[in-house]
Amino acid sequence: MTIRAALTLTLIAASVGALGCRAESAAKSEGGTPMLEPIRAAAPFALATLDGDSLLSTDITQDVVLINFWASWCAPCRAEIPELIEIWDEYHDRGLALVGVSVNDLPRDSREFATDMEMPYPLAIGTPKMLEEFGLSPWLPTTLLVVDGQIVEEWVGPKIRSDLEYPIRVALGLAPPIGDVLHSVSDTETP
Repeated sequence: MTIRAALTLTLIAASVGALGCRAESAAKSEGGTPMLEPIRAAAPFALATLDGDSLLSTDITQDVVLINFWASWCAPCRAEIPELIEIWDEYHDRGLALVGVSVNDLPRDSREFATDMEMPYPLAIGTPKMLEEFGLSPWLPTTLLVVDGQIVEEWVGPKIRSDLEYPIRVALGLAPPIGDVLHSVSDTETP
């Protein structure tokens, strides 16, 4: 087995395991309302944007923030960005902030990538200090869902919209009660 094949199998197994954990954490509820459990606190940050401005964590006024760590050289990042743009289009007017953070990349390459991908949300340049304070793995892409300053979901590797959407809907208070979701699923199963 090649190293590439072994790595692919490892990533698939990790993704399947993570999906099971995600469904379990999202299924927690209080009075029938789905809830997300905090994993750890999100560190405050001060970053330069790709436009040359600055972005402070305190500049983000929404309570629900999706932070995506990416690089222009990262093919899985390129595959994931259209999904994030769809999420941005659907939820930014409903209270979701989305921030793209370029890491281990040249700013000019990040700017060109962002232009090519037509990324409409704020884009910043990550720092080693930020990555350390957030306790991130070195794998890209990595996406965090932050609610009220707490990281409640962490996805490593490229994700499609359906991987991200239910926890985002839970965080925004847009998800149906878990009983309704489970009832709906059981109604579609055939005996």
